[in-house]
Amino acid sequence: MSGLYSSIYTSLCQLKAAVRGDRQFSIYKTLAKEQFLSPEKLEQIRIKRFQKLAFRAIDKSKYYSQRLSDQRQFIEKIESLEQLSQLPLLTRDDLQQNYKNILCPIDNTVYADSSGGSTGKPVNFYHDRDYQMFASGLHLLFMSWIGISYGDRTGVFWGADRDFKESSLREKFDAKVDRIMALNSFNVDEQSLDSFLHRLERFNPTYIYGYASSLALAAERINQLKLTGIRPIAVRSSAEMLYDSQRAVIEQAFGTKVYNFYGSREVNNLAAECSAHEGMHVMASGRIIEIVDDRGQPLPAGVQGNLAVTDLTNLSFPFIRYLTGDMGTLQSEPCSCGISYPLLANLAGRSSDIINFNGVHIHGEYFTHLFYSQPLVKQFQVVQEDADLLVIKIVARSEQFDTEPIVKQIVEKVGQGVRIEVKFVERIEPLKSGKFRFTINNYSGQRKAQS
Repeated sequence: MSGLYSSIYTSLCQLKAAVRGDRQFSIYKTLAKEQFLSPEKLEQIRIKRFQKLAFRAIDKSKYYSQRLSDQRQFIEKIESLEQLSQLPLLTRDDLQQNYKNILCPIDNTVYADSSGGSTGKPVNFYHDRDYQMFASGLHLLFMSWIGISYGDRTGVFWGADRDFKESSLREKFDAKVDRIMALNSFNVDEQSLDSFLHRLERFNPTYIYGYASSLALAAERINQLKLTGIRPIAVRSSAEMLYDSQRAVIEQAFGTKVYNFYGSREVNNLAAECSAHEGMHVMASGRIIEIVDDRGQPLPAGVQGNLAVTDLTNLSFPFIRYLTGDMGTLQSEPCSCGISYPLLANLAGRSSDIINFNGVHIHGEYFTHLFYSQPLVKQFQVVQEDADLLVIKIVARSEQFDTEPIVKQIVEKVGQGVRIEVKFVERIEPLKSGKFRFTINNYSGQRKAQS
């Protein structure tokens, strides 16, 4: 019956998409063919898509018309994506300072968004409708890799307040039709987690996804309670680093494989594992990922470096060689699954600690969301130093930045008994490894910050 429901639901979704002019299903059909093209043929398609993006950026974006105007002839003659290393990088500082001049909308259908990101530097940007449709097509492709269909019962451990607003009756109805059961991981205690897990067991989801740390927390509790009724086909971990220890406990609790998924708020659907689990396939039809040194020069396969991302689909707000703040390597060998998309491995960077006050677990990304759309904040870091002490470090662009609204929201979340210290600093040092952590739990008995 479940498969029949999903089949009918998918057909209805396709019909609704066609009526709305949503091309995600037709894009998926194209992607399903492109993923098996030879690397040479696929590269030619990607070069043409890059040229279309770059020429629009030069012609319509104030920012890129200044940075790339003298590169038009070079871009016209590009024969290999390795040649992109001759173009300038886009840093988070560039994005912070120039995002309004980067924007070059095709029409008025653009959507403002923002991110705290793994680096703790809040940025603002825009997406357009073509980007959203292509992203949906890429996600359909990933779902095909793991055997999941639209309408399959889904359990969610997520944490974006903007994605978990107070639901209207219509939204609650849609959630039932979509067969989604979700837990807001930003604020969960043992009692609410246990209640959700028991309801999830009765719900019997086919598919589960969430933050790596939230999934691991739930998995540990499932093992403690000896729950055996939550047995999905697949579990997707995303939004932060998935450690081997987390993967092991999640797979033990849910009795299935975990699929690591990499994306960002700025550019989603960047890379994902297939059933072979030999690395994460770069979603190459719509994304370019380079591994570069600090000067933006390409590094050989197997050598860890900075990720520079180019989004081939968002023509209204071009991300060209954008430094995400994460690190990783590209593998030279193809995946045994037969998909020609290159493999990303050894991803390092984005990682959040769960902050714990009075038995309430607060996902680290909750704090980054407080700094979204804060133009006076250059950088921040939140550190739990003791059972009742939270320290917030801020590098501000102006002494006029008012921290009271943010502190008030944190007090409402963690409780009155917690001391909150705000420190304005000139610089926030990275860890010994060079990575930056936007949320750290240093409290004895909690997980220590990794070096």
